[in-house]
Amino acid sequence: MAKKRKKKKLKIKWSRVIISLVFVMVLGFGIYKGATYILDQIISFFNPQAEIINNNDEGIVLPPKDYKATVIVDPGHGGVDAGTNRDGVLEKNITLSVAKKIKQELYKKDIEVILTREDDSTLYPNNKIKDLNARAGFSEKYNAKAFVSIHVNAFEDTNDISGFDFYTRNEESEPLMQEVSNQIDKLGLSKVRSVQDGHGLQVLRDNTVPAILVEMGYINGVDFKYLSDEEQMDKIAVGIAKGIESYINEFE
Repeated sequence: MAKKRKKKKLKIKWSRVIISLVFVMVLGFGIYKGATYILDQIISFFNPQAEIINNNDEGIVLPPKDYKATVIVDPGHGGVDAGTNRDGVLEKNITLSVAKKIKQELYKKDIEVILTREDDSTLYPNNKIKDLNARAGFSEKYNAKAFVSIHVNAFEDTNDISGFDFYTRNEESEPLMQEVSNQIDKLGLSKVRSVQDGHGLQVLRDNTVPAILVEMGYINGVDFKYLSDEEQMDKIAVGIAKGIESYINEFE
């Protein structure tokens, strides 16, 4: 009988140890999360201009700086509006990824980038006209020097088509288009297929600054090869960023 009691007592002690360890782990995690939240609040209080740039969906807090200019980058579509698509590759996802990369690149060059959307959403999900008008309105709201809308093209009648298409708001927007297209040419991924008058496109027409819309290739054509390749799209984003930087340095 004495041996049995001793075993039972020992078992109870081990269970208490396990419970204590779990409690300590939970408590430690809670303290860690609480301390992290408090630290973020302190940073936010003393540094309200600090901005977050998404990199692979992880928030990276970047210190404020004296920007030489502000640029609006508009990732086309979003939310229920997927844009063009092929084999599960959606225009809205391509444009957002490219826009975020452009923002990262221009931050290094002391150029502030404001995105018209930071996630898979639109400003007015049920009203396309209001949505496009609101995107164009970012330029005036943030006193921007330029506006660049990012898109992917498609052509229903044939798959034998490729290239970048540029649309400009007006004559004042042509230098911006030229600087970006020069950088795209250097990549050698696809030719610049056309430059067109884009004053009929609402996101350009309703704008107040030099504004262009970039169609980065045809998803239903041979361009799909690079449009579905994250590494190649990063190169395009860097090219567009270099073009914007060149425009800001030379014309602003």
